[in-house]
Amino acid sequence: MAICKLNAAQFAEMGNDFSGVILVYTGQDDKKTALLFFGADYEAADKSENEKFRAWKNVIATFWEVKQEETRLRVDNDGIRSKLRASTPSAIIFHTAKKEKVASYQLDESVWARIGLVPTKKDLERSVRDYKKAIHAATKASFDALGFRVELPKEEKKADKASKPVETKNAA
Repeated sequence: MAICKLNAAQFAEMGNDFSGVILVYTGQDDKKTALLFFGADYEAADKSENEKFRAWKNVIATFWEVKQEETRLRVDNDGIRSKLRASTPSAIIFHTAKKEKVASYQLDESVWARIGLVPTKKDLERSVRDYKKAIHAATKASFDALGFRVELPKEEKKADKASKPVETKNAA
């Protein structure tokens, strides 16, 4: 498993020729950079929801583990920083080991300002047992947020519901 930071030129050149999970970040000048998570832990074995969730959980766990280690190391050297970003990416793309696209989430069009990749101080203070549960819960919440879409009710459906009579059953 590895993490690769891609600048705008590298990301544009790469296209869809990758395996794993990629977090795409859009800069102020609309140039796209990315973080590529690749290796068996980040590659979906197939296109199922379970495999997407497994790969996403490994991405979240990586953010948490790196943040925990960064916090520990910064006690002695405040200049230490990881390349993992706290900001929410503009897109998240999942690919299989065979470089087939599993799913793509466009977060710049989403209602969420953040999806919680980096743990809070409170998260890092948990016991080992609670820490693993918290990673799972955080993964589930962010995974649900990725798939969340606001669907506004259509006017036609409201009119249909108003015109239908209410059925009652007679007790026999």
